[in-house]
Amino acid sequence: YTLVMQVYSILHAVCLSGMCIAVSSLSSRFYERGDLAGIRRLTRIAVAVFCLLFAVTALPLGLFRRFVAGEILGDIRTERALLMLLLCIFLTGFENVFKSVFQGIRQIHYTIISEVGEQLLRTLLVLTFISRFHNGDHGYTAFLAILGMTFSELYSVGVLLFSYYKKFILRQGRAPAPQTGLKREFAAIMLPTAATSITANMFSSVATILFPARLMTAGFSRSASVSMLGVLSGMAAPVMMLPVPFINALCTVLLPNVSAAQAMGDTAALKRRVKKALIVTGIIAIPITCVLFPFVPKLCRAIFGEGIHPSLSLCLAVHTAITYFLAVSISILNGVGEQKRVFRYAVLGESLQLALIWFLAAVPQLNVYGYLFGMIAGDSVRLACNLRRVRLAVFQKGCYNDS
Repeated sequence: YTLVMQVYSILHAVCLSGMCIAVSSLSSRFYERGDLAGIRRLTRIAVAVFCLLFAVTALPLGLFRRFVAGEILGDIRTERALLMLLLCIFLTGFENVFKSVFQGIRQIHYTIISEVGEQLLRTLLVLTFISRFHNGDHGYTAFLAILGMTFSELYSVGVLLFSYYKKFILRQGRAPAPQTGLKREFAAIMLPTAATSITANMFSSVATILFPARLMTAGFSRSASVSMLGVLSGMAAPVMMLPVPFINALCTVLLPNVSAAQAMGDTAALKRRVKKALIVTGIIAIPITCVLFPFVPKLCRAIFGEGIHPSLSLCLAVHTAITYFLAVSISILNGVGEQKRVFRYAVLGESLQLALIWFLAAVPQLNVYGYLFGMIAGDSVRLACNLRRVRLAVFQKGCYNDS
């Protein structure tokens, strides 16, 4: 399942990541002017772009899924789940377009209704499918999990589509302002943001696929190496990241607010919102992570029946706190139009991370700790670059164009 979700992450990055940022940012500007026609035009562009990107990526994956499963992911058991994944990501695309519109206009009660219902339905369906149809084949179990995800997407798409129709189709709004160059503005935000997300996901996926191989070089068996990947990615990390919904919510609200403040030229409001976002992140990231990490081994044992060493929990806690600040800094920079710099810093940080994982995870004395040290070092460098740019772009306007 972890291997299959790497493909999901890449498809999501290619088809949706940059588009969602562009839709959220531009829809906030249209809504401030009461230009509902502009939002409808923006939505049509986003849907068309998604369908094009999906067709370009889904066709080769569908045709060569056996090669991808066996040769790239290294486990032929993922083939069946990969096919179902295509339908899941197709529905996710429409969901994310409408969700980004509502996030952009800061009316997130629509997304709350769809998201909470989707998660509850997903949990119910996945548990039901696995309990009823699990046959001991882990590949089939992964397929059932993706199947549950796909059915839950139907609910979310339906709710958001109905809400969009009621909000933007039935209402006309004020006379639309003349809009030229919307496609160009959309592309200017989408392309570098998508490149950043694709780069990060590609590097992350390579690191995930590479990790077991480097552990084998360090002396682990193949079974133990794959098991360790599951322990970290599928068990310990999700438990450590339990507070992440607060950070995601902060990022969801932050980007359109920062974008709107910059568009209106309200420097004081921009600085105030950025300061509050960083302070709130510190309040969430540091204390909660410090409180949580001693209990992660016990939580893993209680939930999954297998514990982890406390030192692994500590390393994961450090990386998790860095990840929280990194996500918020990316939202700030995207909001002030610094997508190209976010991309450059992503390439720098992810390249360093992958290089360190390659060398350190293969050292027998370090093994899994080498993997975690590489993750921490790469994301720390990327965060430092982001925060420096936030200081220059937001708090030192005279240095806005400084390289």
